[in-house]
Amino acid sequence: MRTATLKNYDDIWSIFKKYKKVFPHIRTDYLKRQIKNNNVIFENDVVIVKDTYKRKVNLGNTSFDKGTTIIHQIANNNQGNGYSSVVLNKFLNEVKNKVILTVRKSNQIARKFYEKNNFKEVGKICWQNNQIEGVIYET
Repeated sequence: MRTATLKNYDDIWSIFKKYKKVFPHIRTDYLKRQIKNNNVIFENDVVIVKDTYKRKVNLGNTSFDKGTTIIHQIANNNQGNGYSSVVLNKFLNEVKNKVILTVRKSNQIARKFYEKNNFKEVGKICWQNNQIEGVIYET
């Protein structure tokens, strides 16, 4: 897997800007910090922002142990070309521990993508004072 460097920042930022409606919360400082912390994969114009829990974490109605990897974002510059699945599965094959992610319950396209890539729904989560419902998936 290709870990992103700050040299990749402009290309990665342009992908998130392209999908601003899906990722309105992504800010430049967050993205640069994640790149500096080696938490960004950038391969074939696909970006995965991830982290590993340093302690047990309660997330929604579920808890996850220390060492669990969470995917915060995944974005493909050219949606529909199949590279998201390729890069995601390469990433999953290299990670030795459980991988989780959250997604808006209403985001059916993303949910179908994750389910197609062997993620299973394991919990529920809400954001913005319970106004936005979400789903927790794990491998």
